[in-house]
Amino acid sequence: MVSAMNPWTLLGLNDDADERTVKRQYAKLLKVTRPDEDPEAFQRLREAYERALDWSRNRADEDDEFDSPAVTIGQASALSVETVTSAHTTADLVQPAPDAEAMARQAARVLVEETTAENLPRQHQRAVEQGRDLPFQQRLLDRCLEANSSNGDLLEAAINQLQWLTPWQSLRISADREIQLTQRLLDSEGARLERALAEGKERQFLAALQALAQQPWLASLERRDQLQRWVMFFLHNHKGWTAALFDRVCELFGWDDRKGVFPEPEFIWRNLIERCEKYAYIEHWQRLLAGGKTDSVEEKAARLVLQPGRKVDRLRLARFCSADVWIACERLCSTINNRYPEMLDVFPEADLQSWRTLRVEPMNPAVWTWIGWVLFTALFMIPNEMMKGTLDGVKAAVMLLMYPFFMTGLCRIAMRVWRPVCLAIEDADEWLSDLLLPEWLHWPASQALVVRHGVPLVLIGVILSSQGPAAVLCYALLMLAWIFLSPYRHPQIYAPIREAVRTFLHVNARKIFLSIIVIAASAIYFSLYPLAPKPVPTSSSGQVAKALPGQLDCSSEQAMDLMDKDCRNAVLPERCANYSREQKISQCWRLRTRLQRELDSQASPGH
Repeated sequence: MVSAMNPWTLLGLNDDADERTVKRQYAKLLKVTRPDEDPEAFQRLREAYERALDWSRNRADEDDEFDSPAVTIGQASALSVETVTSAHTTADLVQPAPDAEAMARQAARVLVEETTAENLPRQHQRAVEQGRDLPFQQRLLDRCLEANSSNGDLLEAAINQLQWLTPWQSLRISADREIQLTQRLLDSEGARLERALAEGKERQFLAALQALAQQPWLASLERRDQLQRWVMFFLHNHKGWTAALFDRVCELFGWDDRKGVFPEPEFIWRNLIERCEKYAYIEHWQRLLAGGKTDSVEEKAARLVLQPGRKVDRLRLARFCSADVWIACERLCSTINNRYPEMLDVFPEADLQSWRTLRVEPMNPAVWTWIGWVLFTALFMIPNEMMKGTLDGVKAAVMLLMYPFFMTGLCRIAMRVWRPVCLAIEDADEWLSDLLLPEWLHWPASQALVVRHGVPLVLIGVILSSQGPAAVLCYALLMLAWIFLSPYRHPQIYAPIREAVRTFLHVNARKIFLSIIVIAASAIYFSLYPLAPKPVPTSSSGQVAKALPGQLDCSSEQAMDLMDKDCRNAVLPERCANYSREQKISQCWRLRTRLQRELDSQASPGH
């Protein structure tokens, strides 16, 4: 791009400008031509600077070769001595003059050996006064670049005092030594940066790095590139920095992975990007745990996997987890196992497996309330009514179908009214429950609360107590079964059962619905239009049939004799042979009631 324009014209210099003038002019133009504001203008300036710098250096080398004599004074003296004939003695010969350049180097060496960071300005002034400025600087540079040298302070003082690596330096330094000198300066700065990073002072680290980037000895493009590579390797070789710090460093140097703007080598850069993603990932989950909330999907996943806590707390949380939470848990565990296993060191309490045992499909409380009332009806209500002799098979079927639905609906309505009161005192209720109830009773999912659940359960028990002790005992046994056999307590056992039931209902939903309708219709029909009773048998038990209705006292001896006679004529007399008096009285009452009902039905006008 610069071939069409003279580099001297672009730089605003004459074509006889030396290397020092070119560097100074380039440093001035860099202040008004920035790569991030006008990349094309900066590229043209850079190419012009490189071409002008090469021409000035080549011209200086040609001038040195042209001005230097073919034979030095020392070589001429040596030749003259060798050509003298043996007739002349050594005393007759004129000795060559001492080498002034060697003497200057020797004097500069002495000055440099006595130089420290504190007296550098004074030592340099002495060298200038003695006319040995360049030998002094050259020897000082050699000393600063010595291997295993600990002259960091002296090097920094020399940079500031002698303006090395800037357009105003008086000593000509080769490109290799410039790179070596820059590396030594960066390494000395690295100790401060490393200390700030180890102490976690990222702001101090970033401020020191920004100050370093503004140093005048890093103004040239080559050294800025060297600085960026050095920073990249520094981050690669040290741990403890965060993703936020890396983003600020990228912003400082204009690095952008999407645009392909980053220092070489690329594999180091890729490693930094992966580490930055890992740090950002870890910091994200640390923030979620530090917040102490469980509102979002990721917050619940973090609590279940990375910081499980007590099992009762996990069960309580898992009870209200949706499918998205379990997907997030699975994704988090997969990421830890496959990409970032170091997260286990950051989260030592993490458990990647136990959360799987907590996974329970959401359950409908109405369904389990209905099942509870079905069991109570089948285990107490129907047997109790049949013992009274007021219930037959048809009425028992109607009761089993209708009573659980009625009680379930009543309970759901009552809980809707009760729920706002429970929410208003939720915190106090949980505190009181943790204080009074044992931990095993909080299972499953810590759902047993003194006020929210205890008050309704006690109220139902009080209502059922009107049915007698047997009703209270049946109710208590069902509650104990729910506590110890709840699906929330044993999710893995119930999971295949629930899946099988769900599959069965899905496949046979229509058949089940039609069957329920048929059974309900049949029960209603037979309750309204019962079947005609069979004629009363006229066998030997006919005496019982004639004696029982309305005129026999079931507690009398006559009734006991009739029950014994009926037992001997029964199909299985051994079943009733050992009946006690109370059992015979109960049998008498059942038989008397049944026969009275049959006689009433025969006497009705419809028959």
